Amino acid sequence: MNKTVLIIGSETLLGRKLIEVYLNSGCKVIAPVMTSQETMKESEKKNLLVIPWNRGSLVSAKTVYRESIRVFGTLDQAIIVNPELSSTPAFEDIDTEVMDELLNIYIHGTLYLIREILNYFKSKESGTLVFAETEKGLSPTAVLPSLISGSFHNTVEGLLLTDLEGLKSCAFTSRLTEMEDYAQFIRGILESDDPKINGEWLLFSEKKNLFQSLPILKRK
Repeated sequence: MNKTVLIIGSETLLGRKLIEVYLNSGCKVIAPVMTSQETMKESEKKNLLVIPWNRGSLVSAKTVYRESIRVFGTLDQAIIVNPELSSTPAFEDIDTEVMDELLNIYIHGTLYLIREILNYFKSKESGTLVFAETEKGLSPTAVLPSLISGSFHNTVEGLLLTDLEGLKSCAFTSRLTEMEDYAQFIRGILESDDPKINGEWLLFSEKKNLFQSLPILKRK
């Protein structure tokens, strides 16, 4: 039976590739779209649900997951892609209100929705929580982008080390820029349903020989 998958990160290239990969596999896909970005093109596919999402609103986070359940009846898997912020003005030049807005959108908004999804999975005692990031080698002077990226990584690490009461969780990381291969890699690993990936970081580093052994990263 094809899964119902919530993919958070439609504003990123990896998020859009994941949406394509899962739709092409026949899965039902929910794609929250930031209300500040250009609206995703509506699809005639019955297995795609596009939901407007105000990342800074707790009410909007609740609406995303409730609408997902209303339309598709269930949610099996959620993939949360690192909310990338590519560049900002120099830190000392950023207006305080702009700084607060960016942190609210890119940190608080992600946390709001993760919490709603996690509570839903716990209520039905099943579900897979997945995270994905790309390491882009940000400049040391890119203060806010580095803060947002670091917040995502450390939040994920904390969740992976937490006993989620029988739920499955894992995370993916890569320094490569080939997002279509990365998206296919993520789906392939998850479809393998190997119990050894639970609670682990997995590294996407090359296209060939991906599945000879699990690329689990050792924790320091």
